[in-house]
Amino acid sequence: MKILSNYSIDACLLEDPIDLLYLTGLTLSKGKLLIKPHETRLFVDGRYFEAAKKNSPFPVDPSEGNYFKQALQGKIGFDSAFTTYEAYQQLVKNAPDVEWVPISRPLKDLRICKNPKEIAALKRAADVTARGYTHIKTLLKEGISEEELAFEFEFFCRRHGASGLSFDSIVAFGENSAYPHHRAGKTKLKKNQVVLVDVGAVVDQYHGDMTRIAFFGEPDPKIIRLFDIVKRAQRKAVAAVRPGLRVGELDRIVREDFQKENLEEFFTHSLGHGIGLETHECLRIKWNNEDADLILRPGMVFTIEPGLYQPGLGGIRYEDMILVTETGHENFFQNLE
Repeated sequence: MKILSNYSIDACLLEDPIDLLYLTGLTLSKGKLLIKPHETRLFVDGRYFEAAKKNSPFPVDPSEGNYFKQALQGKIGFDSAFTTYEAYQQLVKNAPDVEWVPISRPLKDLRICKNPKEIAALKRAADVTARGYTHIKTLLKEGISEEELAFEFEFFCRRHGASGLSFDSIVAFGENSAYPHHRAGKTKLKKNQVVLVDVGAVVDQYHGDMTRIAFFGEPDPKIIRLFDIVKRAQRKAVAAVRPGLRVGELDRIVREDFQKENLEEFFTHSLGHGIGLETHECLRIKWNNEDADLILRPGMVFTIEPGLYQPGLGGIRYEDMILVTETGHENFFQNLE
Protein backbone atom coordinates (compact mmCIF):
# COMPACT_ATOMS: atom_id res chain seq x y z
CA MET A 1 0.00 0.00 0.00
CA LYS A 2 1.51 3.30 -1.16
CA ILE A 3 0.62 5.12 2.04
CA LEU A 4 3.12 3.05 4.04
CA SER A 5 6.04 4.25 1.93
CA ASN A 6 4.69 7.79 1.52
CA TYR A 7 4.62 8.29 5.30
CA SER A 8 7.53 5.96 6.16
CA ILE A 9 5.36 3.93 8.52
CA ASP A 10 5.35 0.24 9.40
CA ALA A 11 1.56 -0.14 9.38
CA CYS A 12 -1.67 1.77 8.94
CA LEU A 13 -4.72 1.38 11.17
CA LEU A 14 -8.17 2.00 9.68
CA GLU A 15 -11.35 2.17 11.77
CA ASP A 16 -13.81 4.23 9.74
CA PRO A 17 -16.67 1.80 8.85
CA ILE A 18 -16.82 3.24 5.31
CA ASP A 19 -13.13 2.55 4.73
CA LEU A 20 -13.64 -0.95 6.11
CA LEU A 21 -16.54 -1.47 3.73
CA TYR A 22 -14.43 -0.20 0.83
CA LEU A 23 -11.55 -2.58 1.51
CA THR A 24 -13.36 -5.65 2.87
CA GLY A 25 -16.88 -5.47 1.44
CA LEU A 26 -18.23 -5.96 4.96
CA THR A 27 -20.76 -3.71 6.67
CA LEU A 28 -19.41 -3.23 10.18
CA SER A 29 -20.40 -0.69 12.79
CA LYS A 30 -17.01 -1.23 14.43
CA GLY A 31 -13.77 -2.91 13.48
CA LYS A 32 -10.04 -2.36 12.96
CA LEU A 33 -8.04 -3.10 9.84
CA LEU A 34 -4.28 -3.20 10.37
CA ILE A 35 -2.37 -2.95 7.11
CA LYS A 36 1.30 -3.98 7.02
CA PRO A 37 3.64 -4.39 4.03
CA HIS A 38 3.10 -8.14 3.76
CA GLU A 39 0.01 -8.75 5.87
CA THR A 40 -3.38 -7.21 6.52
CA ARG A 41 -5.58 -8.36 9.41
CA LEU A 42 -9.14 -7.48 10.41
CA PHE A 43 -10.07 -7.28 14.10
CA VAL A 44 -13.76 -7.46 15.07
CA ASP A 45 -15.76 -8.20 18.19
CA GLY A 46 -18.01 -11.18 18.82
CA ARG A 47 -20.97 -9.68 16.98
CA TYR A 48 -19.17 -9.90 13.63
CA PHE A 49 -16.51 -12.55 14.17
CA GLU A 50 -18.11 -15.58 12.50
CA ALA A 51 -19.55 -13.60 9.57
CA ALA A 52 -16.22 -11.82 9.04
CA LYS A 53 -14.26 -15.10 9.11
CA LYS A 54 -16.56 -16.41 6.41
CA ASN A 55 -16.60 -13.35 4.14
CA SER A 56 -13.53 -11.21 4.79
CA PRO A 57 -10.78 -11.16 2.14
CA PHE A 58 -8.27 -10.80 5.00
CA PRO A 59 -7.49 -12.98 8.03
CA VAL A 60 -9.74 -12.16 11.01
CA ASP A 61 -8.88 -12.02 14.71
CA PRO A 62 -10.99 -11.12 17.76
CA SER A 63 -10.65 -7.51 18.85
CA GLU A 64 -11.00 -8.66 22.46
CA GLY A 65 -8.08 -10.00 24.48
CA ASN A 66 -4.47 -9.43 23.43
CA TYR A 67 -4.78 -10.25 19.73
CA PHE A 68 -4.92 -6.60 18.68
CA LYS A 69 -2.36 -5.31 21.20
CA GLN A 70 0.20 -7.89 20.16
CA ALA A 71 -0.09 -6.84 16.52
CA LEU A 72 0.85 -3.22 17.30
CA GLN A 73 4.55 -2.63 16.72
CA GLY A 74 6.77 0.07 15.28
CA LYS A 75 5.47 3.24 13.62
CA ILE A 76 1.73 3.13 12.86
CA GLY A 77 -0.41 5.65 11.01
CA PHE A 78 -4.01 6.29 12.03
CA ASP A 79 -6.87 8.32 10.54
CA SER A 80 -6.76 11.60 12.45
CA ALA A 81 -9.93 12.78 10.71
CA PHE A 82 -11.89 9.86 12.21
CA THR A 83 -10.21 8.91 15.49
CA THR A 84 -11.39 10.92 18.48
CA TYR A 85 -8.95 12.16 21.12
CA GLU A 86 -10.40 9.67 23.59
CA ALA A 87 -9.87 6.81 21.13
CA TYR A 88 -6.33 8.03 20.47
CA GLN A 89 -5.59 7.96 24.19
CA GLN A 90 -6.80 4.36 24.28
CA LEU A 91 -4.46 3.43 21.43
CA VAL A 92 -1.53 4.97 23.30
CA LYS A 93 -2.53 3.12 26.47
CA ASN A 94 -2.78 -0.22 24.64
CA ALA A 95 0.56 0.22 22.87
CA PRO A 96 2.75 2.75 24.70
CA ASP A 97 5.85 1.76 22.73
CA VAL A 98 4.24 2.43 19.34
CA GLU A 99 4.88 5.73 17.54
CA TRP A 100 1.45 6.87 16.39
CA VAL A 101 1.42 9.00 13.22
CA PRO A 102 -1.71 11.09 12.44
CA ILE A 103 -2.78 10.90 8.79
CA SER A 104 -5.93 12.65 7.66
CA ARG A 105 -8.12 10.36 5.51
CA PRO A 106 -5.50 7.76 4.52
CA LEU A 107 -7.67 6.33 1.73
CA LYS A 108 -8.53 9.69 0.16
CA ASP A 109 -6.34 9.25 -2.90
CA LEU A 110 -7.46 5.64 -3.38
CA ARG A 111 -11.19 6.30 -3.05
CA ILE A 112 -11.31 9.54 -5.00
CA CYS A 113 -11.19 7.73 -8.37
CA LYS A 114 -13.82 5.06 -8.89
CA ASN A 115 -13.19 1.74 -10.62
CA PRO A 116 -15.58 0.37 -13.28
CA LYS A 117 -17.57 -1.65 -10.72
CA GLU A 118 -18.09 1.43 -8.56
CA ILE A 119 -19.07 3.56 -11.54
CA ALA A 120 -21.66 0.96 -12.58
CA ALA A 121 -23.14 0.99 -9.06
CA LEU A 122 -23.25 4.80 -9.03
CA LYS A 123 -25.08 4.75 -12.36
CA ARG A 124 -27.64 2.33 -10.94
CA ALA A 125 -28.13 4.62 -7.93
CA ALA A 126 -28.53 7.61 -10.25
CA ASP A 127 -31.05 5.72 -12.38
CA VAL A 128 -33.28 4.80 -9.42
CA THR A 129 -32.97 8.37 -8.10
CA ALA A 130 -34.03 9.82 -11.45
CA ARG A 131 -36.98 7.47 -11.79
CA GLY A 132 -38.07 8.27 -8.24
CA TYR A 133 -38.01 12.00 -8.98
CA THR A 134 -39.91 11.53 -12.27
CA HIS A 135 -42.53 9.58 -10.32
CA ILE A 136 -43.14 12.20 -7.63
CA LYS A 137 -43.34 14.98 -10.23
CA THR A 138 -46.55 13.35 -11.44
CA LEU A 139 -47.99 13.67 -7.92
CA LEU A 140 -47.73 17.46 -7.69
CA LYS A 141 -51.13 18.91 -6.86
CA GLU A 142 -52.60 21.56 -4.61
CA GLY A 143 -52.66 20.45 -0.99
CA ILE A 144 -50.03 17.72 -1.12
CA SER A 145 -47.39 18.20 1.58
CA GLU A 146 -43.62 18.19 1.33
CA GLU A 147 -43.36 15.16 3.61
CA GLU A 148 -45.91 13.23 1.53
CA LEU A 149 -43.77 13.69 -1.57
CA ALA A 150 -40.65 12.71 0.38
CA PHE A 151 -42.38 9.51 1.54
CA GLU A 152 -43.53 8.69 -2.00
CA PHE A 153 -39.97 9.11 -3.28
CA GLU A 154 -38.57 6.74 -0.68
CA PHE A 155 -41.34 4.19 -1.20
CA PHE A 156 -40.80 4.22 -4.98
CA CYS A 157 -37.03 3.85 -4.70
CA ARG A 158 -37.21 0.97 -2.22
CA ARG A 159 -39.68 -0.82 -4.49
CA HIS A 160 -37.24 -0.42 -7.39
CA GLY A 161 -34.02 -1.71 -5.87
CA ALA A 162 -32.79 0.90 -3.40
CA SER A 163 -31.70 -0.22 0.06
CA GLY A 164 -32.32 3.24 1.47
CA LEU A 165 -31.83 6.94 0.91
CA SER A 166 -28.56 8.83 0.56
CA PHE A 167 -29.94 11.44 3.00
CA ASP A 168 -33.26 12.74 4.28
CA SER A 169 -35.06 13.97 1.18
CA ILE A 170 -35.25 17.73 0.71
CA VAL A 171 -38.63 18.78 -0.67
CA ALA A 172 -39.24 22.50 -0.37
CA PHE A 173 -42.25 24.52 -1.55
CA GLY A 174 -42.25 28.26 -2.17
CA GLU A 175 -40.21 30.31 0.29
CA ASN A 176 -38.96 27.12 1.98
CA SER A 177 -36.70 26.61 -1.03
CA ALA A 178 -34.57 29.54 0.18
CA TYR A 179 -33.15 27.23 2.89
CA PRO A 180 -30.54 24.96 1.22
CA HIS A 181 -31.01 22.09 3.70
CA HIS A 182 -34.72 22.47 4.39
CA ARG A 183 -36.26 19.24 5.67
CA ALA A 184 -39.57 18.15 4.19
CA GLY A 185 -42.37 19.13 6.55
CA LYS A 186 -46.11 19.64 6.62
CA THR A 187 -46.14 22.66 4.26
CA LYS A 188 -48.74 22.11 1.56
CA LEU A 189 -48.29 22.99 -2.10
CA LYS A 190 -50.08 26.05 -3.44
CA LYS A 191 -50.61 27.35 -6.95
CA ASN A 192 -47.77 29.31 -8.55
CA GLN A 193 -45.03 28.01 -6.25
CA VAL A 194 -41.53 26.78 -6.96
CA VAL A 195 -40.77 23.19 -5.90
CA LEU A 196 -37.17 22.27 -5.04
CA VAL A 197 -36.41 18.54 -4.76
CA ASP A 198 -32.97 17.28 -3.65
CA VAL A 199 -32.98 13.48 -3.33
CA GLY A 200 -30.82 10.39 -3.59
CA ALA A 201 -31.19 6.62 -3.51
CA VAL A 202 -28.64 4.06 -2.31
CA VAL A 203 -28.16 1.04 -4.57
CA ASP A 204 -25.54 -1.66 -3.93
CA GLN A 205 -24.01 0.56 -1.20
CA TYR A 206 -23.45 3.50 -3.60
CA HIS A 207 -25.25 6.81 -3.38
CA GLY A 208 -27.21 8.91 -5.83
CA ASP A 209 -27.73 12.67 -5.45
CA MET A 210 -29.60 15.13 -7.66
CA THR A 211 -31.56 18.35 -7.37
CA ARG A 212 -34.26 19.59 -9.71
CA ILE A 213 -36.74 22.46 -9.81
CA ALA A 214 -40.38 22.21 -10.81
CA PHE A 215 -42.78 25.11 -11.25
CA PHE A 216 -46.34 24.50 -10.11
CA GLY A 217 -48.32 27.07 -12.05
CA GLU A 218 -46.69 30.42 -12.80
CA PRO A 219 -44.27 31.49 -10.04
CA ASP A 220 -42.88 34.97 -9.49
CA PRO A 221 -40.78 36.05 -12.53
CA LYS A 222 -37.92 36.79 -10.11
CA ILE A 223 -37.62 33.12 -9.18
CA ILE A 224 -37.77 32.12 -12.85
CA ARG A 225 -34.89 34.53 -13.51
CA LEU A 226 -32.85 32.84 -10.74
CA PHE A 227 -33.61 29.47 -12.31
CA ASP A 228 -32.34 30.59 -15.73
CA ILE A 229 -29.14 32.02 -14.23
CA VAL A 230 -28.40 28.95 -12.09
CA LYS A 231 -29.08 26.45 -14.85
CA ARG A 232 -26.94 28.38 -17.34
CA ALA A 233 -24.02 28.55 -14.88
CA GLN A 234 -24.40 24.88 -14.01
CA ARG A 235 -24.35 23.83 -17.65
CA LYS A 236 -21.22 25.94 -18.23
CA ALA A 237 -19.42 24.29 -15.31
CA VAL A 238 -20.44 20.79 -16.41
CA ALA A 239 -19.24 21.48 -19.96
CA ALA A 240 -15.80 22.45 -18.60
CA VAL A 241 -15.18 19.11 -16.82
CA ARG A 242 -12.21 17.28 -18.29
CA PRO A 243 -8.99 15.62 -17.09
CA GLY A 244 -6.28 18.10 -16.17
CA LEU A 245 -8.55 20.89 -14.94
CA ARG A 246 -8.05 22.21 -11.42
CA VAL A 247 -11.03 21.59 -9.14
CA GLY A 248 -11.25 25.22 -8.03
CA GLU A 249 -11.71 26.41 -11.63
CA LEU A 250 -15.17 24.81 -11.77
CA ASP A 251 -16.28 26.91 -8.82
CA ARG A 252 -14.79 30.05 -10.35
CA ILE A 253 -16.78 29.53 -13.55
CA VAL A 254 -20.06 29.64 -11.62
CA ARG A 255 -19.07 32.48 -9.29
CA GLU A 256 -18.02 34.67 -12.21
CA ASP A 257 -21.47 34.21 -13.77
CA PHE A 258 -23.17 35.06 -10.47
CA GLN A 259 -20.92 38.10 -9.99
CA LYS A 260 -21.96 39.46 -13.37
CA GLU A 261 -25.59 39.26 -12.21
CA ASN A 262 -24.73 40.79 -8.79
CA LEU A 263 -25.98 37.60 -7.12
CA GLU A 264 -22.87 35.92 -5.72
CA GLU A 265 -23.88 36.77 -2.13
CA PHE A 266 -26.84 34.39 -2.54
CA PHE A 267 -24.57 31.42 -3.41
CA THR A 268 -23.93 30.13 0.10
CA HIS A 269 -22.20 26.76 -0.34
CA SER A 270 -19.52 25.01 -2.38
CA LEU A 271 -20.19 23.98 -5.96
CA GLY A 272 -20.20 20.25 -5.30
CA HIS A 273 -18.66 17.21 -3.67
CA GLY A 274 -17.35 13.75 -4.39
CA ILE A 275 -19.85 10.92 -4.11
CA GLY A 276 -19.57 7.15 -3.71
CA LEU A 277 -20.05 4.98 -0.63
CA GLU A 278 -20.93 8.27 1.08
CA THR A 279 -23.03 11.11 -0.22
CA HIS A 280 -20.32 13.62 0.66
CA GLU A 281 -16.83 12.35 -0.07
CA CYS A 282 -13.56 13.96 -1.04
CA LEU A 283 -13.29 16.09 -3.11
CA ARG A 284 -14.93 19.43 -2.21
CA ILE A 285 -15.39 21.85 -5.10
CA LYS A 286 -14.62 25.40 -4.05
CA TRP A 287 -12.07 27.91 -5.30
CA ASN A 288 -10.44 28.50 -1.90
CA ASN A 289 -10.52 25.20 0.01
CA GLU A 290 -7.99 22.39 0.51
CA ASP A 291 -9.04 20.59 -2.68
CA ALA A 292 -8.96 23.66 -4.96
CA ASP A 293 -5.65 22.68 -6.60
CA LEU A 294 -6.50 19.00 -7.12
CA ILE A 295 -6.32 17.99 -10.75
CA LEU A 296 -9.34 16.21 -12.23
CA ARG A 297 -8.57 12.62 -13.22
CA PRO A 298 -10.56 9.95 -15.05
CA GLY A 299 -12.75 8.01 -12.62
CA MET A 300 -13.59 10.91 -10.33
CA VAL A 301 -17.33 11.23 -9.69
CA PHE A 302 -18.78 14.34 -8.09
CA THR A 303 -21.79 16.62 -8.07
CA ILE A 304 -22.06 20.06 -9.61
CA GLU A 305 -24.84 21.94 -7.82
CA PRO A 306 -24.82 25.74 -7.88
CA GLY A 307 -27.65 27.49 -6.06
CA LEU A 308 -29.05 30.92 -5.35
CA TYR A 309 -31.22 31.52 -2.28
CA GLN A 310 -33.15 34.69 -1.54
CA PRO A 311 -35.06 34.74 1.78
CA GLY A 312 -38.65 35.75 1.30
CA LEU A 313 -38.60 34.76 -2.37
CA GLY A 314 -37.20 31.24 -2.65
CA GLY A 315 -34.19 29.34 -3.86
CA ILE A 316 -32.94 27.51 -6.91
CA ARG A 317 -30.43 24.65 -7.02
CA TYR A 318 -29.63 22.43 -9.98
CA GLU A 319 -27.50 19.33 -9.42
CA ASP A 320 -26.05 16.55 -11.55
CA MET A 321 -23.60 13.70 -10.90
CA ILE A 322 -20.57 13.97 -13.19
CA LEU A 323 -17.97 11.34 -14.11
CA VAL A 324 -14.58 12.46 -15.43
CA THR A 325 -13.72 10.32 -18.47
CA GLU A 326 -10.49 9.95 -20.43
CA THR A 327 -11.54 12.69 -22.86
CA GLY A 328 -14.10 14.77 -20.98
CA HIS A 329 -17.05 13.85 -18.82
CA GLU A 330 -20.33 11.95 -18.53
CA ASN A 331 -23.44 13.36 -16.86
CA PHE A 332 -25.51 10.67 -15.14
CA PHE A 333 -28.62 12.91 -15.28
CA GLN A 334 -28.07 14.30 -18.77
CA ASN A 335 -31.64 13.79 -19.94
CA LEU A 336 -33.50 14.53 -16.72
CA GLU A 337 -35.43 17.80 -16.52
